[in-house]
Amino acid sequence: MDSTAGQDADSYHSFLDYEVIESGDGFVRLEMTGFDCHRNRGDYIHGGVLMSLMDIAGIMAGVRASGDRKPAVTVNLSCNFLSTAMGKTVHAEGKVVRKGRSMFFCDCRVVDAESGKIFSTAQGVYKYL
Repeated sequence: MDSTAGQDADSYHSFLDYEVIESGDGFVRLEMTGFDCHRNRGDYIHGGVLMSLMDIAGIMAGVRASGDRKPAVTVNLSCNFLSTAMGKTVHAEGKVVRKGRSMFFCDCRVVDAESGKIFSTAQGVYKYL
């Protein structure tokens, strides 16, 4: 397992407090427990948190697929919220669907860790630096 333990305590990644629980060529699965600080007034995990997790999973999947782990930035992220994220623990998955020399494209989603219910999906476009 790969974690965010090396992140600065004040970083956004540290705030999200996720761990990489699975990683392969062009695929990443993150796990995050939805604490009170991640939830909105309705007690759901905030959509911005879900979107951030999908973005991070997508960019990590592409960076790991590059072979030499080139850094990358997000060009576009199109997100759909399908259901309220009430669960305690969620998984965010990113999978590269196409990779070129300078850009890559990912399908991403956040699911309930227990039931597998899909909370949100996204398509991301990223550019290698």
